[in-house]
Amino acid sequence: MKKIVVRFKEGEEPKNMGKFAPMDDIEVKFKPLYSIEPDVTKFIARKGLKAGDFKSHLALFNEELLPQKSEEEKKLFRTYTVEIENEEEAKQAISKLQSDPTIEYVQESKLNKLYYLQNDPLMKDLWGITKINCPKAWDSAQGENIVIAVLDTGVDYLHTDLSGNMWKDSAGNFGRDFSDNNYDPMDYHGHGTHVAGTIAAVGNNSIGVVGVAPKAKIMAVKIFPNATDDVCAEAIKYAVDNGAHVINNSWGPTGRNPVNKTLEDAIDYALSKGVVVVFAAGNEHDEVKYYSPANHMGVICVGASDIKDNRCGFSNYGPEVTVAAPGEEILSTQINGGYTKKRGTSMAAPHVSGLAALVISGRPTANANQIKGLIETNSDKIYPDKPIGLGRINAANSL
Repeated sequence: MKKIVVRFKEGEEPKNMGKFAPMDDIEVKFKPLYSIEPDVTKFIARKGLKAGDFKSHLALFNEELLPQKSEEEKKLFRTYTVEIENEEEAKQAISKLQSDPTIEYVQESKLNKLYYLQNDPLMKDLWGITKINCPKAWDSAQGENIVIAVLDTGVDYLHTDLSGNMWKDSAGNFGRDFSDNNYDPMDYHGHGTHVAGTIAAVGNNSIGVVGVAPKAKIMAVKIFPNATDDVCAEAIKYAVDNGAHVINNSWGPTGRNPVNKTLEDAIDYALSKGVVVVFAAGNEHDEVKYYSPANHMGVICVGASDIKDNRCGFSNYGPEVTVAAPGEEILSTQINGGYTKKRGTSMAAPHVSGLAALVISGRPTANANQIKGLIETNSDKIYPDKPIGLGRINAANSL
């Protein structure tokens, strides 16, 4: 099954499904990428309407409330996914959809990948935490009441070094699994748990490691292994709508993909709501301008540096990279209660997400762009072989 993402022009919607079929015998299934039901349900409750006739309430919602939505949010509500049986039919469908005057854009929903590399035996110290000057920063802020969404392979929310800092929704869920469409974001891979530990492993508990923001909360948003663009975009909106202040994304496209409207629309929505969006630059030893959404305006794009402030040889680079952070042999939490080290821009990005939480808790009135600026301009100057941002992050200076 192949998936395509389609955004209709304002005032248009997929009323006649049949006309979009590339051939008469191909069934085309349109469905909204972002569910509007939660918004309509809140609208019904606020208006004091009786639940039941959802269609009539939806019409009232569209008439009264939809015009008040931001342009970024309206774009999301005009976005649909199309499921096609095989690749050849999907290509035909894209060609036909691109020629339709009611459509703003169409693209294949491609699978994304994690940005980590294989690692060596366990390290004995957290050099990254020390390098970016966290101990001094903790005198001023530790990320209290800040929520960081980790879009990844899930999080081991039972890990003793993470359980005390896990976010929960009103129903007691630790987040959501968009990959398998349920509310159990348990990690069976390890990548997301490692990322979460770098961000907000519990401090002063006499065990294991400590995160950059040891009093922040982790919202587990599972997108892997089925991390197609539409899945990732829906997960970003979920994180925003459920109160995340920061979204960590240690993943990206499987190959060069300089423009990705599906994900860029979701990111623009997050930025419009004041959410800080962090992306790993990627591990291809390539120019990041070829990799969306890490190259997208407004995100904090993170390159990887080593203990001597050199660029890690795998790290993507270029003027689109915002800052560098430790990404070589990073010790953090592992599934089933353990600890391990990993390397990659996947490991660099959570240092920055944790720092963003510290800055937000210390400067609660600052907006997302100001947070980005504080992190960037207060970084330590380094001299890598290729550009990986204005400098390597310094937590204490950023506060």
